[in-house]
Amino acid sequence: MKEDKYCPACGKKLSLLYMKEKCPGCGVDLLRYDAEGRLARDAEQAAKEVEALWRFLRKADKARVIEKYCRKKGRPLPWEDPREEQT
Repeated sequence: MKEDKYCPACGKKLSLLYMKEKCPGCGVDLLRYDAEGRLARDAEQAAKEVEALWRFLRKADKARVIEKYCRKKGRPLPWEDPREEQT
């Protein structure tokens, strides 16, 4: 099934093969439009995925070695956010 592409600013329909940087309708930069918002969403999603992976590893009892090493060296655990401990 074909998916349609639209300009995020003006909503103009774009061809699937439209590869230019700017929207022909409004001139907005399609590659950089809301880049910070997308990066923030990607970072949140990556954090959720890493946390889920480490939870799985803990359940599989493979992360105990990492936990012992981190506690022995006084480092934060990889699945915990060290910024949360400071506040």
